[in-house]
Amino acid sequence: MPNSKSNELSVVPRIEPGLSKSEQTRRTRALIIETGIRCLAAYGFTQTSMHLISKEAGISRGPMNYHFADKNDLMGAIAEALPLGAGQDVLARLRAVTGVDARLAAIIDLAIEQHRGMHHFAAIELLVAARQDPALAHAIGPHFDVAENQLDQWFCDYMAELNWARDTLISFRTVMVAALRGLALDHVLQADSDAHKAALSMFRRIFLSHITQAENQND
Repeated sequence: MPNSKSNELSVVPRIEPGLSKSEQTRRTRALIIETGIRCLAAYGFTQTSMHLISKEAGISRGPMNYHFADKNDLMGAIAEALPLGAGQDVLARLRAVTGVDARLAAIIDLAIEQHRGMHHFAAIELLVAARQDPALAHAIGPHFDVAENQLDQWFCDYMAELNWARDTLISFRTVMVAALRGLALDHVLQADSDAHKAALSMFRRIFLSHITQAENQND
């Protein structure tokens, strides 16, 4: 399920000369992981090989083999890195928002903004491929589990003013994420059609109105 709009990868930054060996090693690993995410989003899991990632990153197979034993090892590292896709600046922007309605609106708007992003598509590619690949599932599963637990905790803290039970907040986030994954796949089929735009608008209204209705019932 590659992103139908991405026939070429964005330019990936190359490693700068004059760095210390440890920093060079760190940046090379980060470059491989970021390139792997881009490849998954652009070409899909099946076509994303170690050779393709090496070529797109502009590095030889030596550094690839030094950092990662095989494709599944790299996919595990990618799964671990995917939750960082939002970036600290985005999280800081969300934390600056106050009030339940405003906070939920901020999260939903960010989700809509990122639902076609490469990190989202890379995650979908890994999850779908792992359904029929036990070795891949073993490599990525623990990282996705940790990420989901961290995101659940972050969401519960962020939306604490709702005074909902933790299980209810987690269920709300789970349904929202599931809907976004469906919308991402819908965009593959319909691109920026009027139908897709209407679906995004409905997604926003449904989740915002659910909060409003819940608050009214608690009054």
